[in-house]
Amino acid sequence: MTDRYPVFSAWMKQQGFTPEHIFMKDRKFRFDWAHTGLLIAIECDGGIWMAGRHNRPTGFLSDLEKTNLAVLAGWAVLRVTPEMIKKGTAHQLVEKALIELDPLR
Repeated sequence: MTDRYPVFSAWMKQQGFTPEHIFMKDRKFRFDWAHTGLLIAIECDGGIWMAGRHNRPTGFLSDLEKTNLAVLAGWAVLRVTPEMIKKGTAHQLVEKALIELDPLR
């Protein structure tokens, strides 16, 4: 994945997230960013206004399967858009998740 969000990605790494984390090796499912200690995954869904991969039937079904399997495996999966990253709302969501989902805080 080409890093289209270098500032956000750098911040995510500082928070303990790994980019392009494969969470099901046999299925090659990967998260855009994952905090493996807290089992928090961030998925960025682009192309929502132009029928991108996440909105086409096969891509949508694959995303559903991946998200459902991740939740059953204990992951909290948060979905964001490029617009949310640019506006800072994705940053706020991740900060809230780090607080709410950390059992030590």
